Parts: sequence; structure tokens; C-alpha cells
Amino acid sequence: MPEQQTASGLERKLEEQHLERCIQIIESNIEDYSREYDKLSAETKDLYDNYRSSNPELHNDLVIGLDMKSQVERNLKKNLMALKKPYFGRIDYKEDEDGSSYSLYLGKNGIRRNITESVIVDWRAPIASVYYDSDIGRSSYPTPMGDRIEIELFLKRTYEIEDRKLIDFYDSDVVANDEFLTKYLSKNKEVVLGEIIATIQKEQNEIIRDSPWHSVIVQGVAGSGKTTVAMHRISYILYNYKDKFRPEEFFIIGSNKMLLNYITGVLPNLDVYHVNQMTMEEFLLFLLDKDFNLKTGKYTLAGSFLKLEDAGSRDAEMVRIKSELKRFKGSIHYIKALTAYMKQYEIDAVTSDSVKYDNAVLYSKEEILYFLNFFADLPLQEKIDLLNKRLTYKIASINEEKDKRKEEIRAEVNKYKNYFGSRSKKYNLMEIYLGFLEDLTRNRARYKEQGILIPGDQVIALLLQELQRKRIDIYDLGMLNFIKRRIKMTKDYEYVSHIVIDEAQDFGVMLFQILKSLFKNCTYTIMGDISQNIYYDTGMNDWEILKQEVFSPEKDRFYVLAKSYRNTVEISDYATKVLRKCSFKTYDIEPILRHGKEVMITKVSSEEQMTAKAVDAIQQIRENGYDTVAIICRTVEEAVKVRKLLSPHVEISHVEGELEDMSFTNGNMVLPIHMTKGLEFDAVVLWNPDNNSYRYTDEDAKLLYVAITRAMHELHIVYQGELSGLLE
Repeated sequence: MPEQQTASGLERKLEEQHLERCIQIIESNIEDYSREYDKLSAETKDLYDNYRSSNPELHNDLVIGLDMKSQVERNLKKNLMALKKPYFGRIDYKEDEDGSSYSLYLGKNGIRRNITESVIVDWRAPIASVYYDSDIGRSSYPTPMGDRIEIELFLKRTYEIEDRKLIDFYDSDVVANDEFLTKYLSKNKEVVLGEIIATIQKEQNEIIRDSPWHSVIVQGVAGSGKTTVAMHRISYILYNYKDKFRPEEFFIIGSNKMLLNYITGVLPNLDVYHVNQMTMEEFLLFLLDKDFNLKTGKYTLAGSFLKLEDAGSRDAEMVRIKSELKRFKGSIHYIKALTAYMKQYEIDAVTSDSVKYDNAVLYSKEEILYFLNFFADLPLQEKIDLLNKRLTYKIASINEEKDKRKEEIRAEVNKYKNYFGSRSKKYNLMEIYLGFLEDLTRNRARYKEQGILIPGDQVIALLLQELQRKRIDIYDLGMLNFIKRRIKMTKDYEYVSHIVIDEAQDFGVMLFQILKSLFKNCTYTIMGDISQNIYYDTGMNDWEILKQEVFSPEKDRFYVLAKSYRNTVEISDYATKVLRKCSFKTYDIEPILRHGKEVMITKVSSEEQMTAKAVDAIQQIRENGYDTVAIICRTVEEAVKVRKLLSPHVEISHVEGELEDMSFTNGNMVLPIHMTKGLEFDAVVLWNPDNNSYRYTDEDAKLLYVAITRAMHELHIVYQGELSGLLE
């Protein structure tokens, strides 16, 4: 364990002097950038006031002026953010190649005195990886091009700086060790978030700085920093590969709006702007664009996935059918079946008989089928267009050999210009989708021959019934996108270079297969935890098919983050005991050694008493100095009810409109479990986890695991009746 160094009076004085010099430079930068910003603001306002669209020179001046203003504004923000805590670390080293020695200070933002002189190095710079990864002695760091620079590391120092004051500094062989981390993790949530960059761990840093030219899949236990890693990876890529990637081509996909708002709130502090942020439903609808409109078709987008309330249905047979349908829709077999169907659909859509002209075969049936297979990645409309062009070219050549006049040749060509179909033909995506579903039962044997597992007729009938009732979900939207991509010549799928998917276990593997087929040159950062898949039938309960069939085991990388930085040992141990009662594969949690209060479990005899105990717990939590409290309920309906019970006694964060659309705030929030995914709170009050709400099943074990692991410092359980067997 690294020991805290006793700083000599001289060394501390030198560090204080250096900090003061940095602050003076930052203050000077702020003054300069503020003046420049005011000047550019006045100039661009003047250009706006005199703007005439017919004057291209004035238009160019305005564009250049706005760009300069934006750049100055970003530099001003960087310096303002650096003022209170300019840096968090320092490394002293010598490079092997030229023998030069360096002493670099590392911060959240790179700060320069002028164009040539850097005062503080940005944490994203390649050399900064030494701070996170290396021990004292021989080391190296990678460049964005893949080369490695060999160095000798002499010093690695971590600073505590608060409000421009040097509190202390530490020299260690392994920076941000458990003991150092514990000091920050014991504080409230807001303080912890402020220290994230300074406390990135080696295993996290490896993922952040991995090459953007391949995809990464990360299995991370609750509290392992998955989301933090994903956001920092975006920042790292855009900083180091700015010539190859644009933020507008990045998409962050989450399972609900609250989670998206929560995880992307840190992006401006990471110098990331203009990245797209959408739920999976929004993303798929965005891609469908005008080809499928919910409102026009009067469709209802059924909840994100299967309703948790389905578990309470008394019709055992219907529960079985629904469960089988959900498993099928989330499986790789569903998209494999559609792929097979669309291949046959294309063959049927194009005239597959041999094409004869002037007593000669111009295109044999075998040639047409070969063409369709050879250009398999092209959409049907483009294949039809190419076939028509090739056919008319051959006909024109035959007639030219006969020395026919141009008018006669043109007339002959026009007869065959749409022989294989019209490139402008309109296709109804839903009609094709329904045709596919009907074909599943009609030609079941054909799919079986290809190794594709199709469920019973009752399952397909239920799906058709839902679609006829105009009810669809994200899996239907995914299939419609796949059909569109196979049919249409469109640019909708061209401007995506990197997709980050958070809480990836929530989505069936078929959606990832669809995304891979839509975006051929896109890479992915996929973060998830199979122990937190609360949509048991549709989501992923292991990573194997995703790793082996959707992504490339040879090219793409799979990581495991096992250490949890969120929960106290007491909360982590309690969550682990729940998982041990399950039959599915789990990943062991390695909690950081931070102790706290024991889990408080309180049994009451009435709803009134349960309300009183919950109120007492919330008030005690707030008195302990914590800002964020979640009262976690089983369902949306229960959350609405509990809000009404608690509101007269404690302040509850306000909800405008639908509960699903609310944003994360400090204070007391009453939420259903599925909306807490990916979030963390200083403390959690788990509302009435009795045997009726949480059965002794793998599905409900995952629900409780999610609820328990939301708590950083304190967990309170209040219930009446019989406690769920999973919690005993």
C-alpha cells in the first residue's frame, strides 16, 4: 500500500508557488478571452444586423466570425472550469529516444499560456495515460497511431486542491488506489462526480483509450463506472481523432430519457458538444424517418419492453405464450428469419426467369440469381436499377450492331428500361413485415432447414394480433428499419460513425444485429451488466451470442469491470447474496473497501406505518448530509401511489407530465425500478419488497439487485406482510 509522503516545507512551498503561477496564467487567459469574446460578439451582431443573403462575401464573414466566437467561448469555458482546481496530477519522466526530461501537470482541461507553451496537459492527451496506468520505473505510452514511446517514470503525484488552495499531495506507485478513492467515495454524490477524472482506474483507462477502429463490449458490475467510462471514451476519441470523427456522427443510446439526461450531463465538462442523444425508440423512429410514422398510421408504441405487470397474470397459458414471444423477438433467430425472408422476397420481386431478346438469352436465370447474391449488401431498388441498366445496355449494343437509327434504338431500350421493376416504386414497410410474419407459419419447414428456430403458431398469431391492434415495440421498429435498409436507396444510414449503448443488456441481441447491418462502417461502445437485465425474456442474460455471432471475436474487444466503486461493503454484500439465489451466470463483485451502515430492514403492520417509517428514514438520511434519495417501487402505478402517501410529510421532487419523462434531480425521488437503471443515489428506501411483489425467480432477483445497488451509502427496506424470499 503506497504511503502518504510527508512533504518537506520547501517542496510544499514550491508546489504552492507553482499552483499560484498556474492560477495567474488562467486568470490572465480569462481576461484575454473575455475581451476577445465581447469583441467578436459585437462584430457578429453587426454582421447579423447588416446581413443580406444575396451577398456571399458577407455570408462568409458571418460564418467565420461565428466559428471564431464559438472557439473563443470554449477556451473561455475551459479556463473558467480550471480556475478552482487547475490540475489533479503530475508526472516526471525521461523519454528514451532523445533523453529529454519532462515534468507535466495534468488537468481536466488543457491550459496554454500561448500557442507554443502548454501549462497544464489535458487528461486525454496520450502522455496522460502514464498517470493512470504506470508504476514508477520503466514504462511506455501509446500514440493515437499505435506506436509506443518508451520512458523512465520518476514521479507520479496526486493533488488535493479545493477553491485554489493546495490541501495536500500524495506520491504513490499506483495512483488513485483504494485508500485514496475511499476518501472521495465516502462523500456525497456531487463531490464524487467532481473527482471522476482524477480517480480513473487502470482497467477503466484501458477501455477509454482503446482504439476507435474496433468495437468494445464491457461487462461491468453495478457501480463499476461503466457509464463514466463510456462518456470519457467519447471525449477521448473526439480529442485524439478529431480529423477522423465528428461529434455529429456520434450517437448515445439509452433505455429512457432520465438515464440519458443523467449520463450526458457530464459531456460539456468533458469538452464534448453536439453528440446525438436518443432512447432506442427515438433512434429507430429517427432512422425510419418518413417511411414509417406512428401518428399517421395511428400506431401505439407499447412500453419499452414487456410490462412488469404481466408477471401477475392469472392465465398461465397466456403468460407462457407472451414469454415465448418476447424471447423470440429479442433473439438472433428473429432477425435471421427476416434475413432469409428478404432474400427470397428479392428473388420473387425480380423477374427470375431467363431474359430473352431477339431469339437470344441475354440474362439466364442463374446469372440473375448470381447477381443478387454478389451484390447482397445493396438495397433492392439499387439492384433493380443496376439490372435494368445492364439489360438496356446489352439491348442498345445489339441494335447498334444492326446499324439501327438512334430513334429506333431508343424506342427498343425504352421497352425494357423497367423490365426488372421501377426504381421509384413505393414500398409499404409494414405490409412487407406482416407478409414475413405470415410466412413464418406458412413455410416453417424452410426456416427450420436453415437452422432458424420458429415458435408455435399461437406465438406468431399473438404478434400479428398486436400489430393489427396497432401496437408495436422497439423490436418491430428494428425489423422495419432492416426492411427499409434492404429495400430502399437512402442516405438515412450513412452518417453514423460511432454508437454508444448504455444499459445494453436491456436490449435483445437481435437489435444489435440489426444495427450492425444498418451501419456497415460504424464502431460501438457497448456497456452493460447481465445481472441487471430486468427484462428477462427480451434482454440479454449472457454476452456469448453478441460476442461470437454479432461482433468479431478476432477484432472486437470484450472487457470485464469487476470492481464496484459505488456501494459500501455492507450494501454490496447484501446485493451479492440476492444474486447467489439465482440460476443464471453472474459476475462476482469486488467492492472497494469502504464500510458504512448496515442495511436497515423494518417490518410494519400497515401502510400507514410503512409511510411513517419511510419518512423517518428519508429525514435521517438528509440529516446525515446526503442530497439524493430514491424511494424505489415495483411499478409505475405503485410509484404514483407512494408519491401521494409521502408528499404531505417530505418534499418530493416535482414531476411534470408523465413519470417516464422526468429528469434526475437532487432531493427525494419516487421511482419504479426500471427507471433507476444506470442511476445512483446517496441513499435508497426500498418500498415493500414482499413475496407478492417479488417472487423467488431469476427475473425478480435481477430487479431487486438493481434496486439495492442504486444506493451509495445507505439502504433502508420497509415492508409489511412477508418479506420476499430473495431478501431473507
